[in-house]
Amino acid sequence: MKINSETKLFCSFSKNPGNNGAIFFNDKFEKNNINAIYKPFFSDDIKKSVEAARYLRISGFAVSMPFKIEVLNYVDHIDETTKLIGSCNTVLNFNGEMQAYNTDWLAIRDLFLEKKISSPVMIAGNGGFSMAVQFALKDLNIPYKVITRQNWDNLENTKELIFNATPIEIENKYNQIDARPSEPDGKIIARLQAEHQFKLYKRNI
Repeated sequence: MKINSETKLFCSFSKNPGNNGAIFFNDKFEKNNINAIYKPFFSDDIKKSVEAARYLRISGFAVSMPFKIEVLNYVDHIDETTKLIGSCNTVLNFNGEMQAYNTDWLAIRDLFLEKKISSPVMIAGNGGFSMAVQFALKDLNIPYKVITRQNWDNLENTKELIFNATPIEIENKYNQIDARPSEPDGKIIARLQAEHQFKLYKRNI
């Protein structure tokens, strides 16, 4: 594919940009004969990043921690499910109108269905990603508890399933879904959410 004036630009904004998104989406665009490219960008100011995306007519972008909640302050429209979750990981730019979505919860739901998990879960962390985990478990009618710094000691010896929704390592290895991008479950979740994200991107191509 040759890049030209009609090429759509999609991207991600992150404090720690990596290449996984670029590899996944550029491969998808090529295989589907879509005139678009994907580029990860560093950002430490999501407000300015949204303004830049609007000005440069970037068709859509992914948002990672720690911007998943804050970004909702700078978009024009919020998908109803995303409103209920309270965090966003995907934004589409429809002719200057920014629309927020969340595909994290869909990936988490898919993972739990694939693994056939129905037991209670202890969710480590209460940030934007954790909010998507909570929404997915509600949708699946799976009981859960949210573990924060105030009750972090509860994770040390529990044999209940832990869902690590934080960027830090949890030493308890009895029964854990580690959603960090470098871990096996995290890689599965990233792939699942990217598949849902790609479906959204296709709406603006």
